[in-house]
Amino acid sequence: MRLRQFYFSLFFCLSISAVYGQYAVQDIPKELLGRATATFREDDKTILIKSPTDVTTTGKKVVTIHNNGGELHGNIFFYYNKSVQVKEVKGEILDEFGKAIKKFSLKDFDDYSAVSGYSLFDDYRVKVFESNVTTYPYTIAYTYELKSNQNLVIEPWRPDIYKNVSVEKSAYTILTNPEEKLRIYSKNLNAEPVIGTQEKFKSYQWKAENIKAIREEPYSPGRDITGMQVLVVPQTFQYFKNKGEFDDWKTFGLWMNQTLLKDKKNLPTATVSKVKELVKDLKTDKEKAKALYEYMQNKTRYISIQVGIGGFEPFPAENVDRLGYGDCKALVNYMQALLDVVEIPSYYAIVEAGDKKKNVINDFANILDGNHIILCLPFENDTTWLECTSQEMPFGYLGDFTDDRLVLACTEEGGKVMRTTSYSYADNLQHRIMNIKLDVKGKITGDIETTFKGTQFDNHFANYDLIRDKQLENLKKWYNINRIEFTDFNYAIQTENNPILTENIKFSIDNYATVSKSHLSIKPNIFNIASPIPNIRNRQEKVIINRGYTDIEEINVELPNEVIPMISPTKKEIKTDMGTYEFLAKIEDKVLKCYRKIQIKEGEYSAESYESFSNLMAEAHQFDGTFYNLSIKDK
Repeated sequence: MRLRQFYFSLFFCLSISAVYGQYAVQDIPKELLGRATATFREDDKTILIKSPTDVTTTGKKVVTIHNNGGELHGNIFFYYNKSVQVKEVKGEILDEFGKAIKKFSLKDFDDYSAVSGYSLFDDYRVKVFESNVTTYPYTIAYTYELKSNQNLVIEPWRPDIYKNVSVEKSAYTILTNPEEKLRIYSKNLNAEPVIGTQEKFKSYQWKAENIKAIREEPYSPGRDITGMQVLVVPQTFQYFKNKGEFDDWKTFGLWMNQTLLKDKKNLPTATVSKVKELVKDLKTDKEKAKALYEYMQNKTRYISIQVGIGGFEPFPAENVDRLGYGDCKALVNYMQALLDVVEIPSYYAIVEAGDKKKNVINDFANILDGNHIILCLPFENDTTWLECTSQEMPFGYLGDFTDDRLVLACTEEGGKVMRTTSYSYADNLQHRIMNIKLDVKGKITGDIETTFKGTQFDNHFANYDLIRDKQLENLKKWYNINRIEFTDFNYAIQTENNPILTENIKFSIDNYATVSKSHLSIKPNIFNIASPIPNIRNRQEKVIINRGYTDIEEINVELPNEVIPMISPTKKEIKTDMGTYEFLAKIEDKVLKCYRKIQIKEGEYSAESYESFSNLMAEAHQFDGTFYNLSIKDK
């Protein structure tokens, strides 16, 4: 063992001293410099799977940082827990000529909790090295060794995952026993892997070279969609004491049910009796499920648990019942246990959560897909989804954290890929009605009623149950206008079918309108000005509008007697494939009436269509900011 460690250390030292001098910035091919904030000179990774409990990852990475836009890539992160150890790291920081200016090793890394601030229990940690170099360009070069006692989670290969980063060379090698079966998923590759042998191991190797940096463009698909990707899953695996094998989502779901979810739904007798009492007078399964969901919300709170296999396995329901808290896995499992008491079927569902929609890979089962758990209630003709980590979320509502994406539901028959609730641009509605009174000194007073639906229900939902001081603090942030005062405000929720949040506000703003001796100037659209998007020439990537929406503003401004109620009526209508914009302003009976509506449609569009989208948002921004000049009567 000592001799092996000696030779491994010698390999590190020789690779550092003999190779890194070659990395002068001038040696980077010129075609890789365009748009690149950083260049991966080398990114080699080898994963040796000796057995399900003996996996070693070794690698070498050399990255040139061209400017402060690439600074993230000048820092090094290694995540670890009880199943993964960081054994060795050695490296150097090089100047633009390839000369070493600083050496570092594992002792120079800081160590932090990887889920700090969100977890009551965790052993997931991260080692971090920050280069702290401010003179560009420079290069950071290092080698590393990681050791794992499991083979369920194998780090994938994504050589071009970052935009604005070019790649000179990248290689990914898997070594395994010849009899070991691997399932391999690949995407957007130019060539098949080279399969051979190294010593007694079967080898699979993928390579990529000379990948130009792709410009970051607004509303473009992520590199998880357009970039190169290889995922490897051993047919037979072990994670802690859990062994298994699966070859598709159906068998993966069976493994989940038979191992990680098995015997986790026992509840105390008193709780079983309480559940039956709660639903005894309710007629439908949906009514019963709603009552139990609200019971669960009132009884529990969310905390993160990342201990051992806790990243994948829920705590037992009886623990949650006793303690009153759990992570997403434990709370979903607990809700399932409550439903089981009254024989309502439900599915533990794995989802990739986040404001950008991301699917599980439909035809390739793997443990890496998914970072959150929700619950599916397969009512006939009315599939209902529950977010179990929120104490306030209405029954059956999913916001933009988990909406409209493929997830894995673990049914009794095995895993089943399903799609969560989808909200169209018409469903995602924010409708604001403002009635305002303007005085001759420029002060406005009035009231606002805003309704929020679909994923826009989340816009101001945070205020619903907060104390009044916190509500006021948020209102000042959301309606950020100088000198605004809120004299009253309240919230109401309609939870039947699709939930609706209604916000009512009374407010005033001193000196909002600009006043001179003969004129008064006012911008009626106070709170919702469309944001322009960059006008990018020669766009390369297709346009992805992840989530559409509809915003409507109805604004009525009662004018003071001293003003002559006369303006030129304004009307504007813009139509594009991505959406529409309408603006109308006129005066009726001494009231300035404005109607504004913008609809942006979710979907995928050609790169060429981006120009019309940019023009739409620019014109919307212009008309949203329209001022109206009103003459003041002679005294």
